[in-house]
Amino acid sequence: MKRMVLFICYLVFVAMQSTMGQTVEIERAEIEKMMRLPQDDWLDLTLMGTKIGYAHIYMEKSEYEGEEAIRVRADTVMEIKRTGTHLRLETTRVSYVGTDLVPRYFISTSNETGQEKRVEGEIKNGIAYLKTTLAGQTTQSQQSIPPDTVFEQMISYLVLKRGIRLGDEYTLHVFNLDLLKPVETQVTIVREDSIEYEGEIKSVYVIDYTMDIMGGVTTTGWMGLDGTTYRMEIGLMGIPMVLTKTDMQTALGEVGEVDVILNTKIFAQGKVPIPNASYLKARLRLTKGELKKAVMTDHRQKVVVDVTNPRNGMLEIAVPSVDVSNAPHLPFQSQEDGSDVEQFLKSTVYIQTDDPKIRSRAVEIIDGETNTWKAAKKLCHWVHDNIYDKNLKVGFGSALQTLESLEGDCTEHTVLLIALARSVGIPARICAGIVFQRDAFYYHFWPEVYVGEWIAMEPTLGQIQADANHIQLAGSTLESDSMLEFGEGVMRTLNQLEIEVIE
Repeated sequence: MKRMVLFICYLVFVAMQSTMGQTVEIERAEIEKMMRLPQDDWLDLTLMGTKIGYAHIYMEKSEYEGEEAIRVRADTVMEIKRTGTHLRLETTRVSYVGTDLVPRYFISTSNETGQEKRVEGEIKNGIAYLKTTLAGQTTQSQQSIPPDTVFEQMISYLVLKRGIRLGDEYTLHVFNLDLLKPVETQVTIVREDSIEYEGEIKSVYVIDYTMDIMGGVTTTGWMGLDGTTYRMEIGLMGIPMVLTKTDMQTALGEVGEVDVILNTKIFAQGKVPIPNASYLKARLRLTKGELKKAVMTDHRQKVVVDVTNPRNGMLEIAVPSVDVSNAPHLPFQSQEDGSDVEQFLKSTVYIQTDDPKIRSRAVEIIDGETNTWKAAKKLCHWVHDNIYDKNLKVGFGSALQTLESLEGDCTEHTVLLIALARSVGIPARICAGIVFQRDAFYYHFWPEVYVGEWIAMEPTLGQIQADANHIQLAGSTLESDSMLEFGEGVMRTLNQLEIEVIE
């Protein structure tokens, strides 16, 4: 449930800074005239009408590797307060952009894990060389960058240079510092408008920026004729977020309380799901989008979409029985059926499979057991029993951090079990979806392990096998350094999914 809050918060980062890049020949003098460097902007951030934080963006002339450049520092702070919970998320990004608006270098730090996460990137010859460091461990990767890519902060100036004409629509790209890759974005000049700022009425254009991620995420901006953005609105299916240009004192003011979880749970119609059920049948309906893109079909759950309406369908979930005698034995062997399960043994930023502390604890827990299913059950019991402080204190703790603190909620239970399993040779992966608890379905994380077949487990709720009340949503199966890909199912169902339980 907590990860639901984080996905919404990160989409602020993604959407507020996302937009575009295009090969545009711009004279340096034009850029300096438009940008009036240095610039110092403060923005107030509200969620569902309640203040939750601020953004501060400072741009100045600088140098990068001996060449003139524009240095941009962006600080964002969000505080999610609800009864008994206080989650503070901070992100600082420094980037260098050439006077041609082409990205050169960036460094980003954030605290969503409760520890500093640091991402550094340098763009050379069409390649972004990325380093992500968390809990003292660094992973490296590369990302191809199309020649038309620019950083996100240059959006308004590129729109102005292209020329603003009502009704114009075009597709551009941006290198997004959350997703760590270029994102295709459609720009639409919607209308002219006016907005009040510091007692004056400013003429603005209303512009929609729609990112090609998670079924489409749209940010609406109110931009002045000089490139100043006075307001940004991200309407996440009934959970509106707004950034408004303001002064420093207002931006740094006190935040209020907001209950994101209460506003995102899904009440089921029909029968009440039975705890620990081995079978679930339900009728699903989306108010927008396609059901097959929102809810996963796999070995455990099947979705049959209505041929006359792609938003409607029937869901069936059957918890498989596990034949322990057919479970493979450790050490893990490549599968003859060609299934690529070895990728789910890798060590990643949040799941530090190779760390000696993870490995030694897993070996201790399984205590010589070589049957993969019996070993997985031991690991699941241990994680549930030993994460004794089940709380929301951190945004998304890594496996190593969770092993050391033994606290957290579904995200921490999930990454720790996956890391322990992988470390002894049991392939494991993340499932993102919803689970029925008490009165409604809530967004949730749980793990799957490969023991000859993929079996969903539930260390958070103390179930060895996840019951049939777990509905897996669309998204990735192998985690990236940002983990944002697991938000796809959330975005496609948030305040849009209706569930009628039949049996």
